Amino acid sequence: TRVGERCYLMAQAHIGHDCVVGDDVVITNASTLGGHAVIEDKVLISAHAAVHQFCRVGTMAMVAGGSVVVQDVAPYCLAHGDRARLVGLNEVGLERRGLSTETIRALRRAYRALFRSGATRAEGIARARAEWGDVAEVERLCAFVESSRRGVARHGRR
Repeated sequence: TRVGERCYLMAQAHIGHDCVVGDDVVITNASTLGGHAVIEDKVLISAHAAVHQFCRVGTMAMVAGGSVVVQDVAPYCLAHGDRARLVGLNEVGLERRGLSTETIRALRRAYRALFRSGATRAEGIARARAEWGDVAEVERLCAFVESSRRGVARHGRR
C-alpha cells in the first residue's frame, strides 16, 4: 500500500492491502478501501463509503457518504448510492480546485457525451475527444473510461 502526500484520513478509515492512494486525498470517518483499490489525486471519500477491491476512483471525484463503489468512478465526477452511480460532475470541488469555467464547461459536455447520450462507450469517447479533446482534463476523463477493466459507474439513480 502506498499513501501520497497531504492526505487526511479520519477516524476508523481503512485502507486495504496493495492500495495506491494519491496526493491530497480525504477519506472520512469509517470509510473503507478494499485491496488493490486505486484512489487518484484530490479525491474525497465521504463517511461510511466503501470502495470494492480493484476499483479505481479518478482524480477530483467525490464519493458520497454511505456509497458502495463496485465499478470505477470517473475523474471529476460525483457518485453516490448503494452500487454507486454517477450523478454529475463534482462542480463545487472543481471550482474549489481552481479549474476554469471553460474547462468545467468542456467537462460537463464530455460527461453528457460519455454518460447521458445513450451512446456506447467507444462512441462517447470518440465524440468527447473529437469535440473537446484539446482540453487536458477531457482527455484524462476519456483515457480513464477507456482503460477501465471493471467497468465505469454509469449515470443515474437506482
